[in-house]
Amino acid sequence: MTRTAQPGQETGVRERLAMAALELFTSKGYAATSVREIVTAAGVTKPVLYYYFGSKEGVYLELMRAAYGEFDAILDDCRSRRGSVLARLKELCDRIFLLFVRELNVARLMYAIYYGPAQGAPFFDFEAYHLKLHELVRDMVAEGIGTGELREGDAADMGWLLIGALNVVLEEQLCQRQPRIGREGLARVIELAFRGIGQGGIEAEGYG
Repeated sequence: MTRTAQPGQETGVRERLAMAALELFTSKGYAATSVREIVTAAGVTKPVLYYYFGSKEGVYLELMRAAYGEFDAILDDCRSRRGSVLARLKELCDRIFLLFVRELNVARLMYAIYYGPAQGAPFFDFEAYHLKLHELVRDMVAEGIGTGELREGDAADMGWLLIGALNVVLEEQLCQRQPRIGREGLARVIELAFRGIGQGGIEAEGYG
C-alpha cells in the first residue's frame, strides 16, 4: 500500500485519532465506544484507524503506553538523582503531579478501568507501575533512614504514607469542581508527611 503524506501529517492523523478515542472513552466508557464513532470524531475512515493502531484496543493501549512510558521515565530519572531525600521526594511528586494534570483525561480513563467495573478493555499492567513507584519511594526512605535524614522505622510503611499523600492530591484534580489543593499544596503535604505532625515525632507501635 503506497501512502504519501506531507511532513507532520501522519503525526497529526495519529494524534487526532488518539485524542478522539480518549474523549469518547472518558465520556462514554471504553465498551460503549465504537470504531465508527472514533473515526467520525477524528474526521477519518476506519481503514486509517486500522493502519495506525490496528483496532480500538490498539488505540487504548497506545494511550496507556504513552502516558505510563513518561511516568516510567520519571521514576528512572528520579532513582538516579542525588541530594537530600526530602528534595528528591518532592521533585518526584511534583513531576508526577505535572504529568497527571497534563494527561488528566488519560488519568480519568485509567481510574475508570482500574477501579471501576470491567469494561472489556485489553489488559494493561497498571499494577507493575504502581509497585515500581512504591519500591522507589521505599528505597528513598530507606536511604534517608541510613543517612540519618529520617528516624528509624519501617521504610515500606513510611513509603505508603508518602504515596497516600500524593494520591490524595492527584485524585483531587479529578473532581469536576475546582481542586482544593494543587501543586504547591502537594509540596507542603509531602514535607509535612516527611517530617511528621507529632511533637518530637509520631509515637506509634513499632516506631520507637
